[in-house]
Amino acid sequence: MTHGSKAGSPAAIRHAHRVGRLLIVAAVGATLIVPIVLGGRDALFAALHFSIQGYFGIFALIVASWVGRTLKLQLLLHRLGVPASLLRSLGISLATDFAFITTPGGVGGYAASVYYLRRAGASASGAAAITAADQGMDVLFFVVALPLAALGLIWSDVPPSLSRVALATSALIALAALVAWLARGRLASWLGSISFGRRWPRLARAQHAVTEFLKKMHADARLVFAAGPLFLFYIFALTVLQQVTRYGILWLALLLLGFPVSFLLIFLLQVFVLQAASWTGVPAGAGGAELGLSATLIAWVPGPSLATALLLWRMATLHVGLIAGAIAMAVLARRHKRPHADADTTRRHGDAQRAGLAAQSHEASGGGASPHAPSS
Repeated sequence: MTHGSKAGSPAAIRHAHRVGRLLIVAAVGATLIVPIVLGGRDALFAALHFSIQGYFGIFALIVASWVGRTLKLQLLLHRLGVPASLLRSLGISLATDFAFITTPGGVGGYAASVYYLRRAGASASGAAAITAADQGMDVLFFVVALPLAALGLIWSDVPPSLSRVALATSALIALAALVAWLARGRLASWLGSISFGRRWPRLARAQHAVTEFLKKMHADARLVFAAGPLFLFYIFALTVLQQVTRYGILWLALLLLGFPVSFLLIFLLQVFVLQAASWTGVPAGAGGAELGLSATLIAWVPGPSLATALLLWRMATLHVGLIAGAIAMAVLARRHKRPHADADTTRRHGDAQRAGLAAQSHEASGGGASPHAPSS
């Protein structure tokens, strides 16, 4: 038996599922144990006896974040001719969030996004283009938000080194995104220039498949950008709603506990600590994020109150997300049995849209450029 067949065997799949469940249990356990160790049993007691109005406020932020991403996905799906309902878009959003928070570094979220978008009726290239647009808007949000937050803290009592780190991080993210954007055309050309000949026919077929996929993905991405600046502004505004409400949960918990710490400070610390904790290999950076936030916020918030806020924060961002995501995955699995004709109609509609865009581009350029040629 080959290594590849072993990797795809039922035993290997069952083992992967067991490891995944153990990681989730470990993550949930860490988010409970670390704050209780830091703040004692009183922290857990205070979280369980938090005011009903406070729970409603935190839940409102959770729902607002869900709504932002759901509407963003639905707009992108409709742009590519996939008539997904609002409830299906919500299910896709919650299911992919489940994958992001239950896999080390969130790597499973990207595959889950493509998988569920495909099941909603998008083509493989369209699903990849929507996933890239979704994540690209998240990157743009941080490129814009980090320097704004850093500038807002310059004249506060926060150490200036935090603002400098935020500005440097934003610049590095923007530079990396720019390099990736400019290199996309050269990468496609390089892949197309490699010749395997008759000696490696399987590699040649794989190369052809990848090249065609990239061409179709490029056409789908152009279809999204062709919607115009107002459409892209809507997508970015929904991204802002999604991220600001998500990062505002810890700030609101501290505020309701009587500690009005600066939102900008809370935002920057969450960004840096969560990113660092993701490298621990534990899903959602569980345990490491609690330790990092407690170490950085202890100057503004006493230990027991901070531990209570961290428990409330994780209940909202992790525990509720796990429950909602599991429900969404179960519902999407039951709704998957639909007529293939619907998916075929959706794909034909998307192909017609791409063909129309290609024809417009061809006419605008005088008929000389290929509709799939990458822009310089």
